[in-house]
Amino acid sequence: MKRTLLASLAVFLMVGFLRAEDEPKRRTLTVTGTAEVTVAPDICYMSFVVESTNRKAGEAYRENIEIMNRINAAVKTQGIESKDMRTANFSFTPLYRYTDKNKRIFDGYRVYNTLNVSVRDLSKVSNVLDAAVEAGAADIKYINFTVEHPKKYTEEARREALRAARKKAEESAEILGFRLGTPISVSESEPGAYQPYAQANVMMAREAYADGAAAPSLEAGEVNLSRTIYVTYEIEPLR
Repeated sequence: MKRTLLASLAVFLMVGFLRAEDEPKRRTLTVTGTAEVTVAPDICYMSFVVESTNRKAGEAYRENIEIMNRINAAVKTQGIESKDMRTANFSFTPLYRYTDKNKRIFDGYRVYNTLNVSVRDLSKVSNVLDAAVEAGAADIKYINFTVEHPKKYTEEARREALRAARKKAEESAEILGFRLGTPISVSESEPGAYQPYAQANVMMAREAYADGAAAPSLEAGEVNLSRTIYVTYEIEPLR
């Protein structure tokens, strides 16, 4: 009985294998379509850095918090609400230096703190920047003019990307001589936009302003949003 069962199983597996080998492999064509839309930014993300060092841990911490509190207060005087301000990247670390003989020597403590700010009224961006710098911000991590909800603007771009992918597939079928079948998979990239200002250039310009030079203006410009569609079609030979 056991031998009969094993023999039947072997035959079944062999028949299944032969049938799989006999089935033709699916032929496919994958194309991409991309479309872009240009919109005006509706929000500006800014990030201010406060860094303090001291041989005493408590002093380094207190100094950092005092400066950050001043920046918070200064930014709020420009009409920025608490919900649009967030503390990020807070760190507290000991500092060491090494002698020529590779001996490690304690050199105090470093406190690093970042305040992220969302400015919804773009006419206030320069004022918020000035207020933060004058209150003691040591660095500007980034200034980013963008749109808060990019998907709201890219639905038409998505449709254009789909049409572009379809057109590319049809042209490939005509030139290469095959028939285009139905799509078997569709995927897409999410829209995004990022327009950072270089932090070093901004800080240098603000330092020049503090020395009496004219304050630089920050232009929001435009934001380019794109959608990319990936479509895989089944293809068949012409008959």
